[in-house]
Amino acid sequence: MSVSKNMESLIDVERYPLRALASPEGLAFVQECRQKFNADGLCELPGFVHQRGLGELAEEATAVSDLAWRCSSTHNAWLDDPHLAPAGTVQARPETTRVGSVAFDHIGPRLRSVYEWDPLKDFLAGVLGKPQLYRLADPLGACSINVFDDSGVHGWHFDEAEFTITLMLQAPVEGGAFEYVPRIRGTEDEHSQVSDILDGKRDNVRELPFTPGTLLIFAGRETIHRVTDVSGDVSRFVAVLCYADAPDVRNSANVQRLFWGRTA
Repeated sequence: MSVSKNMESLIDVERYPLRALASPEGLAFVQECRQKFNADGLCELPGFVHQRGLGELAEEATAVSDLAWRCSSTHNAWLDDPHLAPAGTVQARPETTRVGSVAFDHIGPRLRSVYEWDPLKDFLAGVLGKPQLYRLADPLGACSINVFDDSGVHGWHFDEAEFTITLMLQAPVEGGAFEYVPRIRGTEDEHSQVSDILDGKRDNVRELPFTPGTLLIFAGRETIHRVTDVSGDVSRFVAVLCYADAPDVRNSANVQRLFWGRTA
């Protein structure tokens, strides 16, 4: 089966014209997505994966979910150690994260084929305003699957990476909502806004429905976000597709050890 045909069985290429990015339709689609990303800090593409393809990807994720490295950590909103911050500051306020991650060398061929499909990479470069994107050279972290089991949670935080690409694969029974407040990193009142969010004020908090099959392009470094507590016997699966604007990028040994319990 050709790569193009393989993608047609997974991705809705009629709704999303990734195979014809240089056409008027393709250029207009990229521009529309870029405008949404710049305005809202994210761009979501619901139904990016067909229902049949979604079932295959969810089955692959289920088959390797026991291989996820589970970690539990305490951090502040900037992913630093809150115990090292001055007492009474917003930087000293702890958030909790409990999540597992399946490394790239364990994921199945169908998800790998999505990650390695060049039209997707080129589309993302256009939306993000990058001349070119490269797949990560990290044998553990290039593409991974986040696994939120019962009581899994990801506390409020900003990402270290400039952007994050995720593909929603399986919703939990309850919880696991993706909540965010866009584009507040670097603003004059960044700390006061973060303090209000941690206090539970909901004025500016938005929630993105977790709809399996949705591709999400997200400005995680500038946008504070979290995943609420998951409950039930169905895990929340999200594939994380990592790209960089330079070749041969990989995570540090410390990051590999933290998320996958080993180095490569």
